[in-house]
Amino acid sequence: MSKWYQLQGAENDVAISTKVAMARNVKGYNFTVKLTADEKYEIADKIDEILDKKLNGKFATTPMNEVGRDLQISLAERGLVSPEFISYAEGRTMIMTEDESLSIMVCEEDHLKIQAFLPGLELEKTFELADTLDNVLDEDLEFSFDKKLGYLTQCPTNIGTAMRASVTLQLPALSMRGQIPRLSGTVSKLGLVLTGAYGEADNPVGSLFQLSNQVTLGISEQAAIENLKSISLSIIEQERELRKELMNNLKFQDILWRSYGTLKNARVISFGEFMEAMAVVKIGVAAGEINIPNDKLNELIFTMQPATLNVEHGKSLDRQLRDSKRAEAIREVFA
Repeated sequence: MSKWYQLQGAENDVAISTKVAMARNVKGYNFTVKLTADEKYEIADKIDEILDKKLNGKFATTPMNEVGRDLQISLAERGLVSPEFISYAEGRTMIMTEDESLSIMVCEEDHLKIQAFLPGLELEKTFELADTLDNVLDEDLEFSFDKKLGYLTQCPTNIGTAMRASVTLQLPALSMRGQIPRLSGTVSKLGLVLTGAYGEADNPVGSLFQLSNQVTLGISEQAAIENLKSISLSIIEQERELRKELMNNLKFQDILWRSYGTLKNARVISFGEFMEAMAVVKIGVAAGEINIPNDKLNELIFTMQPATLNVEHGKSLDRQLRDSKRAEAIREVFA
């Protein structure tokens, strides 16, 4: 079965992926920080039983202390778990569909973090996936909820909808023109936050940024989704306009074709070098100068990461061998 990031989503020349996460706690249990390992596994068992009964084995349940370190890190690389979740495996469980589009982190910060993923800009569909799973579980588990405050969470900043929706955007043109600080300041006034996906906040690897809602109290899920979608589309249009301008610049054209040559011919390439070159090449793809589907390039963001390559090859590769395997896989896409 294909993974969700191998599919094609809307606006995928700029929008890489959409994620909706919902934090939930089960009535009758202390917050996670005060639970024993046995109580954490008890919650996981209850979730597993409900999903098996209602969704006919669609989900696989895996205690994190049974997962090898490379696979743990690979899950974090692909955004399926947080770095904190894999920092201590005892009592924590991952529940996930085969295509990885729906998953539940059990006993990270809260009892459950329901997560839905789709490629491109697909906020309504992604929210529907998460919301449907939320409703299925709430029928039997009964989540902690206050009529005035909304969903109760361990961290007070998540009280309310307890929903974080985000869109991962690749913004090389805006980055090259130095527009990210201005953009970050603008979206913060609109209840959103723009952060780097990998590396420094203002200058992340591959110009990959995550735009997400910041407000969970006093706003509905639908309003938060609509606001995030509207701002995402505005940023996408700004990025596209600047990409057109760059394509008329001879110096940038030289950078573009050098980057293309690197990806097409490299025998050894690091993840960082790949991401930087690929971000530039996508501008040429959008202009019609390079004929490679955006979904194929976007897929590489997930599959070319270090631990994920180790998992694919069934062992921990040394850096040079891993960089060689990465270059080989990239050349196949650029062939």
